[in-house]
Amino acid sequence: MDPFIVDTTLCRKDGICAKVCPVRIIDGEAGAFPSMSPHKARVCIGCGQCMAFCPANACSAPGLSSQENLALRPQELPTAEQTEQLVFSRRSIRNFKKKPVPHELLERILDGARFAPTAKNTQQVRWIVLASREQTEKLAALVVDWLRELPQVDPEAARHAHAESLVRVWETGYDIITRGAPHLALIVAPKGNFGATDAAIAASYLELLAHAHKVGCCWGGYVCIALGHPSAVKLRAFLGIEEHEQAYAAQMMGLAQFAPHFRPPRKALEVTWR
Repeated sequence: MDPFIVDTTLCRKDGICAKVCPVRIIDGEAGAFPSMSPHKARVCIGCGQCMAFCPANACSAPGLSSQENLALRPQELPTAEQTEQLVFSRRSIRNFKKKPVPHELLERILDGARFAPTAKNTQQVRWIVLASREQTEKLAALVVDWLRELPQVDPEAARHAHAESLVRVWETGYDIITRGAPHLALIVAPKGNFGATDAAIAASYLELLAHAHKVGCCWGGYVCIALGHPSAVKLRAFLGIEEHEQAYAAQMMGLAQFAPHFRPPRKALEVTWR
């Protein structure tokens, strides 16, 4: 049985599915029904590219079903100018309202971020979300505890992380680690390979989706620095990060206390055309 299922009553024999397949395992040219041999199906990455670009919704990749395909709504896409404004108006938010983001909205944003691309479509990233201010504060306190011990454990890393300065700020009563955020989303992936890249892309998708829903974000750099050090055992245990995993990105999330009104200048575009 062909592992690549084609509905011959719908297929237009246009060969598009074969052309867009990233691993080139679909046999098919214009004027013929496409197919896939069983031995080729073993290297299918399940990306659904063939299904996405088929205008007739006529094919199902191995392990996927065209019946679960959801039609896109191009009429709802923002204009180029609107998309640019979304990007231009994004700012890192470090002043959050105490009011939490509704759980349903957080879940919707995260659900959208899962469509971020991953290397070879492995989709190995997972999310750890601290859903309350109490939890993010516990995390921040653990990071500070780690910073207190770091000068004795790893003096060089302590200097790079400005450990002593951060502890002093924390002791004044200001949460320099999570900035008072009511939520924090961590992106975790297996160590090595493309985990760091996949997590960074997912975090970027999350940030723009959150901004579109009027939820502010800020990258949790201090959290990631701590989690990247081998001595942060208590921190990893608190979050439930497995030995084979690494938290590569973190986003503090919440409703912004203030809104930007202008776009400050940035460094001029630097590009080399070849």
